[in-house]
Amino acid sequence: MTGNIVFERPVADHAPELYRSFGSADAIHGWSEWTDSAVEQYDRDGFLVVRNAIPEEIWKPALEDLKTMSRAADAACATVAYEAAFRSVLEEATEGDLDDASDEARLAAMERIPPETRARLVRKFMGFTKTHPVLKAVANYQPLRDAIESLAGEPTRVFQSMALVKPPRGREKPWHQDHAYFDLPLETRVCGVWIALGEVTEENGAMFMLRGAHKNGPIVHFKRRDWQICDTEMAGARPVSLPMHAGDLVIFDAKIPHGTPTNRTDQQRWALQYHYVGRSAEKVAAEYRLSIFGEEGKDVSC
Repeated sequence: MTGNIVFERPVADHAPELYRSFGSADAIHGWSEWTDSAVEQYDRDGFLVVRNAIPEEIWKPALEDLKTMSRAADAACATVAYEAAFRSVLEEATEGDLDDASDEARLAAMERIPPETRARLVRKFMGFTKTHPVLKAVANYQPLRDAIESLAGEPTRVFQSMALVKPPRGREKPWHQDHAYFDLPLETRVCGVWIALGEVTEENGAMFMLRGAHKNGPIVHFKRRDWQICDTEMAGARPVSLPMHAGDLVIFDAKIPHGTPTNRTDQQRWALQYHYVGRSAEKVAAEYRLSIFGEEGKDVSC
């Protein structure tokens, strides 16, 4: 059963200049090109695109499973998040304030919403590898795991699983560093993997990366449109966008600043994201992370 249902609140749109691409990212074509030079490129840039990384017989069942989850009242995962537009739909069904409704009332209301309405407004699934074998199979695809462990220098584990379903007109994920969300020591080597399950373009919400900026260390985050890097911090930055085809992926360091713009199209943009960490890594207190990445912005003004 789904553990948590999140209904986003409306946020302002981002400034267009936050997502202008300067050049293109070099990629390798298949795991046969995962060599020492590829690892050097990853270390230098903070990310590496791998074309044709996940075969169709693995990514396609995953996409179909996610589409089924998006239509279900109970997606059988830890968390489902919906776009802000879904709040008004649910408030009509619950006949009251969504925030005051019990989990049981929310689920009952969800069951009254037409499946296609749910499917068009879902934004994110989290925590599903224990209940969805085909999604677990993507995370454990052996060539991918081998590459991750060559970066980590030790056996790894998946500690976060997400499906990022940017719906038509779905909101931006502002610029951020993933390590800002994780209660892990700053020196921990955390690898993210973002996998395209369809065509990914700048118009429908491609990943943008700030090449090499992982070497600059942590950046203070604060709550604006999301828990994010200040827009003014990104002024003058020269990021690159990462258009992809289904089965392509990007492996990236958890300290690399990245974001995805609003989906300006009428089609959903489907992607999976997993985070891996060495088995020797141990959690730290949230207070440690916040002392580095920001407690409500650490009085930063933007």
